[in-house]
Amino acid sequence: MPTKKAQSLYEKYQFHNRIMHVFMKGISHEESVLQLPFKHNCMNWILGHIVTNRSHVLETVDAAHGWQEEVRALYHQDTQPVTQESPSIKFEKLIAYLDESVELLEAALENVSAEWLDENFTNYRGEKTRYEHIGSFHWHESFHLGQLEILKAFIETKP
Repeated sequence: MPTKKAQSLYEKYQFHNRIMHVFMKGISHEESVLQLPFKHNCMNWILGHIVTNRSHVLETVDAAHGWQEEVRALYHQDTQPVTQESPSIKFEKLIAYLDESVELLEAALENVSAEWLDENFTNYRGEKTRYEHIGSFHWHESFHLGQLEILKAFIETKP
């Protein structure tokens, strides 16, 4: 049985997944790489970036996953934008990674203590508690969630 703190973290990520699925429903890979008429990342890059940050969340809770290097190479902070001509991961595969991340997070948090979540952990963002890192990544994800909604509206207006 997860602690209240662990359960809260999982529920927040699960809620984001549900919202993202609304924004991504019916979007093809080809649509996901469409470029806005001004400099901004496409839906594929935004989702890949969210999945990249999920890989850091999973790392924080010691949850093994095999796709971290694949997504980080293309979608980490300061990577090149994804375009129709550039390398990218198929949109459907990114969605599968997103869904897997929430399942792995749930399993990893199932038996952790509040004390373990309050232990310090160091990653590329510095040293914080595990709980603070996971919360920070969640806030960052919230920021990008709004971008997915706008990109969905843009894609739906294309002929």
